[in-house]
Amino acid sequence: MQAESASTGEQVRRVSAIVAQESGFRPERDDGLMRVRRGVYAPTASWAAADRDAAYLMRIRAAHAARPNAVFARESALAIHDVPYGLAPAAVFTTGDTRTAGKKAGIVHAPVELQPLDITAVGDLAVCSLAYALADVARKCSVLDAVSAIDAALHQGSVTKAQIIEALGRQGKYRRARAEWAIAFADGASESVGESWSRVRIHQLGFAAPELQVWVAGPTDKQWRVDMRFRREGRRPVYGEFDGEQKYGKLANEQGSSGVRALMKEKARDDELLFSGDPVHWIWADLQQPSRLERIMTAYEVPRLRPPVVDMSRSA
Repeated sequence: MQAESASTGEQVRRVSAIVAQESGFRPERDDGLMRVRRGVYAPTASWAAADRDAAYLMRIRAAHAARPNAVFARESALAIHDVPYGLAPAAVFTTGDTRTAGKKAGIVHAPVELQPLDITAVGDLAVCSLAYALADVARKCSVLDAVSAIDAALHQGSVTKAQIIEALGRQGKYRRARAEWAIAFADGASESVGESWSRVRIHQLGFAAPELQVWVAGPTDKQWRVDMRFRREGRRPVYGEFDGEQKYGKLANEQGSSGVRALMKEKARDDELLFSGDPVHWIWADLQQPSRLERIMTAYEVPRLRPPVVDMSRSA
């Protein structure tokens, strides 16, 4: 994810500014400009080259161009703070001003009176503090995305649980218990959104909670760090590993090798782990369809403490 920067703002130009600089210019007729929202344009090449996070930040910048006094909230605030926020939202979120319309032109506004300590500045943008935004997302968004965001913020050392709980106390009672659970469950030891999703799914499926980021020894006493370790009474532990879709390509790029060679190195790593436990891997599809992860956990006889509390028939 890319942090909000001045360059992102420079990519977005209001029609009024263009007209003021170039009298008579019609941006809608210029192939080099793309409309981001009414009255706001960005260079077509920059928009085409933008990844998901950069494109959403440009939409936030466009909203700022239209509403320069807006205070950005929820997922929009998380994006500005460079914290994971789930899938790119269909809207830009703002809060504050009780006179502003709730939904208009791609902006969803929550008319809530904010205290000064809940507003901060990132560049020239007014944004909810990270603690306030995390608490708000924990109340209003999926528990998967809420835990992922809080995990990441804790891992970065950007905020504490106490600060999030304090900010939550200044918000409405809607889904407060759910938010309190997400904050309590969050763990800064998780190192990726995939690991955070994995922990939530494992909990929802009723399996025992794993230990995170554990170092284990191979047959040569070389130390290996695993994402998760599940203990099984009287038996070898299970080493759980979340594999993102780009894992082996990323390994190849980092190590200057081919994807096949990276995969072979990962296989050799698993052989080392087999000295003391049973390694098991899962991917995004297993998290999006909980029944798949359940089959994996069951096959490896990970201890189950309670019945599942997630609908197995639905994808995330």
